[in-house]
Amino acid sequence: MKHVVLAATLTPFRHDGSLWLERVPAYLEYLTSLGVDGFLALGTNGEFASLDIDERERVLEAMVEASAGARILANVGGTVVHDVLRLTRHARATGADGVALLPPYYFPTSARAYEELARRVADAFEGPIHLYNIPRYTGFTIPVETVAALAHDGTAVGLKDSSQDLAYLDAVRAVAPRIEYLMGSDTTLIAGLEHGVDGVASGMANTFPDVVVGATRAFERGAPLEAWSDLVRRIRTLFGAHPYLAATRHAIAARGMDVGPVRAPLMDLTPEERAVASEAIGSILASLPSTEVAP
Repeated sequence: MKHVVLAATLTPFRHDGSLWLERVPAYLEYLTSLGVDGFLALGTNGEFASLDIDERERVLEAMVEASAGARILANVGGTVVHDVLRLTRHARATGADGVALLPPYYFPTSARAYEELARRVADAFEGPIHLYNIPRYTGFTIPVETVAALAHDGTAVGLKDSSQDLAYLDAVRAVAPRIEYLMGSDTTLIAGLEHGVDGVASGMANTFPDVVVGATRAFERGAPLEAWSDLVRRIRTLFGAHPYLAATRHAIAARGMDVGPVRAPLMDLTPEERAVASEAIGSILASLPSTEVAP
């Protein structure tokens, strides 16, 4: 079985905070050249919560145009239902292959409310959608029963799960075995493959796509995974030691693909943090040639 590898893409920004859409074609080409199958646009890594609705639409348009036929899922989640439905209709009109629905955040939500919203989004998209489970940021775990109900009635065709909860993965697999299960957490990347996910939607695939693709293809071949597990652990340690998105952008620039800084209110690494991160990145990069990085 071939597992899909999607990069959870960054949004390129200039240093004044404006969108750097001219950078999108080279950025997506870089990712696909290292084996990525497609993209999850405008999720956490894309800093969607720092973009207004017009900007989210412009970013998606640029990514679809530059994708060269590669698969694109667009996160349409938000706290304003009108905006969610507008983004969904725009994604369909623009040519995105699918949409992923983040649960509304800030105000507490419920299974019934999320289920109703998911059906409205599927109607607006005129096709089944992906659910997007990331309780760390939304404060809400999509119940297993909700996933099952939406899968069984044709509303949901997939689930991006960033919960890091393998018991949740197993429970969803038991009740909705045909749903496309995408592992959204790099911490449980390899464990997710071992538990039967269909693919990954990975933030690490921005900075180290060769590692994410390499580990996934090694799993498919039945090859030893110890070296890949060690690389994933070291990369996660690097990102865990610094503000995550700032470190991600520093790492991808270190690999020759500058996509600009984070956008306010996030802040870039300090000079001291950059020095420490650069040392770790250099050590990781030095390890890549000895591990079969070709997809």
